[in-house]
Amino acid sequence: MNELERIVREAATLVAERSPFLLATVVRVSGSSYRRPGARMLVAGDRWLSGCVSGGCLEGDVMLRGEHRCRDGAVVVTYDSTTEDGEAWGVGLGCNGVVDVLLEHVEAGATHDALTFAGACFAEETTGTLVTVIHSTAGAVRVGARLAFGPPCALVHPVTDPAARAAIERAARGPAGVVELDGLGITVLVEKIAPSPQLFVLGGGHDVVSIVTLAKSVGFRVTVASPTLRQGSRFAAADRVLSTGGAMDRLRALIDAAAEPYVVIMHHQRTPDRDALAAALASRARYIGVLGPARRTRDLLAELGPGPGDDPRLHAPIGLDLGAETPEQIALSVVGELQAVARRAQGGKLRDRVRPLHAGLSLAVLAAGGSRRLGRPKQLVELDGAPLVRRVATACVEARSGPVGVVLGAHAGAVARALGDLGVAQIENEGWEEGIASSIRAAVRWAEASRADALLIALADQPLITVEHLTALRNAWLAGAPIAASRFSGVVGAPAVFDRSRWDALARLEGDQGAGRLLRAEGVVAIDWAGGAIDVDTADDVRALGGQAPAAQPSC
Repeated sequence: MNELERIVREAATLVAERSPFLLATVVRVSGSSYRRPGARMLVAGDRWLSGCVSGGCLEGDVMLRGEHRCRDGAVVVTYDSTTEDGEAWGVGLGCNGVVDVLLEHVEAGATHDALTFAGACFAEETTGTLVTVIHSTAGAVRVGARLAFGPPCALVHPVTDPAARAAIERAARGPAGVVELDGLGITVLVEKIAPSPQLFVLGGGHDVVSIVTLAKSVGFRVTVASPTLRQGSRFAAADRVLSTGGAMDRLRALIDAAAEPYVVIMHHQRTPDRDALAAALASRARYIGVLGPARRTRDLLAELGPGPGDDPRLHAPIGLDLGAETPEQIALSVVGELQAVARRAQGGKLRDRVRPLHAGLSLAVLAAGGSRRLGRPKQLVELDGAPLVRRVATACVEARSGPVGVVLGAHAGAVARALGDLGVAQIENEGWEEGIASSIRAAVRWAEASRADALLIALADQPLITVEHLTALRNAWLAGAPIAASRFSGVVGAPAVFDRSRWDALARLEGDQGAGRLLRAEGVVAIDWAGGAIDVDTADDVRALGGQAPAAQPSC
C-alpha cells in the first residue's frame, strides 16, 4: 500500500483507541524539496508513526513543537532555507527550498476529513479530488477547511461559504496543485487521491518472496497467483494469494478491476507463463514484465500468434540492468523498473540529469480553433466513442508529467462538456479567431502561472497520440533539449516540449503562425512518431480516420 494508505490505517487505529494525534501535510513548495505537496506525516504524542514531510530535517521540529503551534486550530508553518541564516525554526533544510506544512491536531476519538475521504477512495478503488484551504483572509473560511469530490464522505470541517464553495468546485475540475481563488483571499491545495497501484506476481517460486516484500515497501498492493501454491504461507506479506488451478478468467477479472494494474510473470514453466502472458496482454495491465531471456519470451509470443510482440507494455527481459543475480538483487532490479514506469521516470542515474530533480512540466492541448475547413468542430469528432479532444487530453493526463490544460475558444461550451471530469484546467482564449498563435500565447501564460519549467503543446486533432510518445518528449527535455518535438512524414511538429527559455519566442507569435520556425532551429531534438501524420482538417480526413463528425454546435 502507498504511504497515505498506511497513514489512513494507522489513524483509524488511533481513533479506535481514542488517542489524539497530529497530522502534518506539505501544502506548498518553492525551490528544491525532498517531498512534494500532499506528503503527510502522522504523530501521536512523542511517537512518529508513519510518513514524512522532508528528508529528515523537519520531522524533529514537527514532533517537538507541532502540537503547540496548532493548539488553537490548523496552522501553516513555513520552513525557509533560502534566508541567510537558514535556521529560523531551529532546523537546517538541506534542499535550499521553502516548504509550507499544514499542522492539524485531532482530538481523541475524532476523525480527520482528509484521511476519512482518502479511506473512502481506497475502499472503492477510485480516484477522488480533495481541496484544502491553506491560506484565507476571508473570515467565513478557515485554514484546514475542505471540500471533497468523489466517494460520499461526511466532512467535519467543510467549506460552507457559497462563493468559496463555487470557486473551489471550479478549481477541483482542474489539475492538482496550489490554486489562488480570484478575489476571495483564499488559497487552496487541490489533491487527486488515488488508490495504491496493484502488482500481480504470477508465479510461486522462492524468488517471488523478495519481490513481494520490496514492492510492498514502495507502495504497491500485491497479489501472488499461481496454478498451484503449495507454500502459500511464505507469501504472508502479500495482500492476496490465489491458487488459479490454471484457469485465468478470475485473475484476468481482478487485473481489469484494478485502477492501476501491473503484472510480473515468473512461473519458470513454459505453459503457465504462456497462458499468463496471453491473459496479461488481453487485460488492462499498464505494465507486463516477463522474467527470463528475451528469446524465451519471443518463443512464447510466437505460440500466441501474430500481433502482441510490439505491445509497448511488454518488458522482456524484465528489470533494470543492475548486474542482479540473487533473488534479492533481482527483486531490486524488477521493482526499480516498476517504480520508474509507475512514475514515468527514466530509471537512470540522478547525476546525469540536466534538469532539477523536481523540474516541472505543464501540458497544454490546443482546442480553440473554429474548424472552418471541416465545417464542424473537429475537437468533437468521435473515434472509438470518444471525442478527439478528450482522447488527446486523456493521454496527457495519463502521462503523469504535470498539470494539463486545454485551450478553449470556438465551441468552448461543447468542448468543455466533452472533457467532463478529466481534471484538466480550462484555458480561455477569447481571441481565438486570430489564429493558432493566440492559443499558444494563452498556453504560455497558463504555464507561467503554473510556475512550470517547460511547456508541452499538443493539438486536439492528433488522435493517435500516446503516453509513450509524450513521455519520450518529456525525457528528451529532461536530458537537456531546449525543444523536443515530433517528427513525421519529413516534418517536425507538435506535440513538442518548449523549455522556459523559449517561451519569450512563443509569446511573440502572431496570427496563424505556429511554432514552425522554432522547431526548425538548431538544437531541437526530434523524436520519430508515425502517428503524427494523421490529423483531422476535412470531411475526407474524418472518413479516413473512421470517425464520426459531430452535429453543428453553438459557438459559446
